[in-house]
Amino acid sequence: MTCPHCSHPLSFIAVDTVDGNTQTVDECLNCGGHFLPPYMANFLSVETAKNVDSVLPKSKTVPATRPVCPKCGQNMSSIKDDAVPETVTVFTCPNNHGDFFPKGQLLNFKKAQQAKIYYHKLWGIPLKSAFAVIIPLVIVFTAVATIPTIIKQLGTSQESRVKAGDILTAPLITPISSTQVLISFSTKNPARTQVRFTEGLDQTFVISQTPQTNHLLNVEGLQPGTLYKYVITLNINEKLTTTQEYTFATP
Repeated sequence: MTCPHCSHPLSFIAVDTVDGNTQTVDECLNCGGHFLPPYMANFLSVETAKNVDSVLPKSKTVPATRPVCPKCGQNMSSIKDDAVPETVTVFTCPNNHGDFFPKGQLLNFKKAQQAKIYYHKLWGIPLKSAFAVIIPLVIVFTAVATIPTIIKQLGTSQESRVKAGDILTAPLITPISSTQVLISFSTKNPARTQVRFTEGLDQTFVISQTPQTNHLLNVEGLQPGTLYKYVITLNINEKLTTTQEYTFATP
């Protein structure tokens, strides 16, 4: 692939994400920009972003043209919403192929993201949604012919266990400290949601008491270096759906 900005060949580097996985980032050694898979920037720590953005570009000239997605050739547009400050430049593909950060902008975004989270924590101001701090993802849900389900009667309602990818995005874990994390996700349809911990914590949290599509939970009082498991229950039109089990570990 070629760089969205300067059309030079991209190379790739391996990076560790905050959820314990290893992913690849496409890097331009000419202009210093980086092309990331959609949503991936949210899974990088500030330290990782600093290392990624430490590349010394061969060219100091920033192209004046709008970046072009290296996968589909469509013009990329700059992200203008609550998650990206005016001082930070991020471009996204209209077909959700990825996000492009010009030289230095990935680190700037992560610093701004961290500062905003700490600000809300310090002043006790609730974030209005998960997308006040994370780069949004164009949610594409694919229909499947058969979804294995287990139906349980719960009073007059039903609970269905389905593949989580069919109804919501993969939950994003944003660590605030070794004892606090943010859990955020989006649903295809407006839903009331709650998180029930199955390991590490014996507690259920109500996230959304009114139907909505963006969901954010702030969990405090966790133990450092501990594995936690949880499931998400969604109430969509009075039908209860419980996801598969998710895990995360505190630093």
